[in-house]
Amino acid sequence: MQEPHAHHEAIGWFHKYCRASYFAFIHSSPNFSVEVHTPDQEVVIALGSNVGDRLHNFNEALQLMRKSGIHITRHGCLYETAPAYVTDQPNFLNSAVRAVTQLGPHELLGALKKIEKEMGRTDGIRYGPRPIDLDILFYGKLRVSSEILTVPHERIWERPFVIAPLMDLLGSTIDNDTVACWHSFSMHSGGLFDAWEKLVVKHSLERKA
Repeated sequence: MQEPHAHHEAIGWFHKYCRASYFAFIHSSPNFSVEVHTPDQEVVIALGSNVGDRLHNFNEALQLMRKSGIHITRHGCLYETAPAYVTDQPNFLNSAVRAVTQLGPHELLGALKKIEKEMGRTDGIRYGPRPIDLDILFYGKLRVSSEILTVPHERIWERPFVIAPLMDLLGSTIDNDTVACWHSFSMHSGGLFDAWEKLVVKHSLERKA
């Protein structure tokens, strides 16, 4: 992780850059939208599983993502975590991936929901057991707000099992303007670095691989 003074320099840079480059995506209804995006968008997708062979589930989901036009560029580490919200269920395996796609935000959501359904996820208890859970954490430099999709994912900042693999993907440097914007979306003045440092004090995670 970077030294504190390096963090401050990076934070100042991403706020300055994003003020110049950031633009918003607003979508009020899933039945009517105009998705304005460049041919390739960098995205971050979180994965979770606590039913069946969890690692196999991850591998199958990644294969289906590739076939759906989601091209994986980087994998986060695997983390064994206790269930949140609904605690009477098996532990989860959690991770995240960076990818590029030409799918629009709601097209991407539809592709991920289709994969979840193909892998046996059903409408049951919210936050209950599931063979696979796929969530869009970030989509390019966009903020998305609709009846069915919010990006950045609204619970990133309270979930150490999401922030941990996310930090694996991002590392200690801000390598492009898209990553700079992801940091700027954080509710913390120090960006995702600060969010992670605050969470790691309160929680311990078991890294599996």
